Amino acid sequence: MIVNPLSLSPPVRRILLALSCAALGLMQWGCASTPEGEPVHDKDRLQSFLAAKDGRKVVIAGENYHYVFSGDPSVAALLRWEGRTKVTPALIGELKVARNQSFEGQYVLMAFDADLTPEDRAFLVQTGFARTEVKYGDRTGPAMRYFGTVYGTRYAASPLKPADRLDFSRSHAIKYVEQETASAPATQPAPTPLARAGDGSLLLDGVPVSLVQGGTDFSCRARIMGFCFYK
Repeated sequence: MIVNPLSLSPPVRRILLALSCAALGLMQWGCASTPEGEPVHDKDRLQSFLAAKDGRKVVIAGENYHYVFSGDPSVAALLRWEGRTKVTPALIGELKVARNQSFEGQYVLMAFDADLTPEDRAFLVQTGFARTEVKYGDRTGPAMRYFGTVYGTRYAASPLKPADRLDFSRSHAIKYVEQETASAPATQPAPTPLARAGDGSLLLDGVPVSLVQGGTDFSCRARIMGFCFYK
């Protein structure tokens, strides 16, 4: 009888792969020693979006985890720009979390031409935005758009004070996918690098942070990473 390996359950497939590796090892053949397990899809309740005041680090703060990544030059410039509320950022898909708690994610930044001054458009072009035609909600038209990728580390969260949280109009979640392996469990996340100064303010690796207020759009008073909240 011929058995299709894909029809077997994940544990049975792992056992068969391990036995195959052992048998091949006796014959001095090579075999992968760390077969991948089933990916785990989950989500984390979003609480805040913070940035170091020097623009070098950004934190997406969830209820269970804090996602810390380096701000690229374009993001750092936007965080310091007075017109940043005209830009709507959004994560694309899920954050991909590795066994060592490093993560990768894609995002898009967008601003409609109708909301921009000529000076705004010139600044966004210099920052790396490109002209395009988009449909967003019930709006369609010319816009400026920027695609980027973030690489960072996921940490265990610590409670935030109300002043450090965003006032969301409704609850939102950060979606992520973890890649498990059959050989060993994932490493535990380290404690968050966010810490309190003597005066109670938040620091990220010793640098003061500020709460980021997001961009506006047609249906929302304020928006960041695709999540709507009140200013």
